[in-house]
Amino acid sequence: MKATWETLSKKIENQEKLSKQIIEKMMEQRYKSKLNRIACSEYIGTLICFIGAAFMIVNFNRLGQITMQVFGILSIAYLFIMPIISITIIKGLKRINISSMTYSETIQDYIQKKIRFQKFQKLNGPVGCAFMVVSFPVMLSMMGKSVADLPLYVWIIICPVMIILYFIFYRWVLIHYNRVLKEAEKELSELNK
Repeated sequence: MKATWETLSKKIENQEKLSKQIIEKMMEQRYKSKLNRIACSEYIGTLICFIGAAFMIVNFNRLGQITMQVFGILSIAYLFIMPIISITIIKGLKRINISSMTYSETIQDYIQKKIRFQKFQKLNGPVGCAFMVVSFPVMLSMMGKSVADLPLYVWIIICPVMIILYFIFYRWVLIHYNRVLKEAEKELSELNK
């Protein structure tokens, strides 16, 4: 009877361990699927940035003035560096290994990486606006036009509207990303229950 009881006890213990592992895997998958919503957007943005950088590199010889060449180099650097940083930070968020850490370690690691991502996104808005200002004359020059050739309404109406639309889009992205990060954090907090 004692041997049967011990065998049954071990089976139940093994089943509990297996159940816990299965639950942790499910939570980790749900957590990563939440972050994939951000990652997908960032991958598409990265692809667009790389295509823009390739276009600028191919047409770089059209930039005659040294000022335009400097602006072109800054634009190309922005289009390569910022997306790579963003993807790296997102990969760090997705690499949190739920099963190998305690609950408090997991939450602490997540919060540190989340804050890093949020700081980067807050920095990305003004830097992206500066990129627009710097890349606009570069793109015009690559198309064979000069900034001086543009009609006055472009400077008075179109440029301010573009900047306003940029910041509206930027704000919408921040709100969306923060909502997804809260949902991912909620998935992690479910582990403690």
